[in-house]
Amino acid sequence: MEDFKEAVKPHPQGLIIQFEVAPGSSELKVPSGFNPWRRTLEARLTEEPTRGKANRQLVKEVARVLGISERNVEVLSGHKSARKVLLVTGLDPDVAVYRLNSRR
Repeated sequence: MEDFKEAVKPHPQGLIIQFEVAPGSSELKVPSGFNPWRRTLEARLTEEPTRGKANRQLVKEVARVLGISERNVEVLSGHKSARKVLLVTGLDPDVAVYRLNSRR
């Protein structure tokens, strides 16, 4: 069974979540699955990867799913890559995993 906990790690400033995104999809789904080999969450985004649109959509959706402000979510690395690392502040890692799992 998929274990989203493997994609969520503690960080000195909060926690990090590793994502693999598919921009330009026909539907928006965050998270859309789990890649067990890369240990990343998957996300399908409707925005195209131009001028940061897909990154902004990912931040907005992750904040919504986690029930926190968008100000507490930022792309730490992978700005121009399908593999992203998000920094989330103000939330316990176990709570984040619970909320992400509830979106399956």
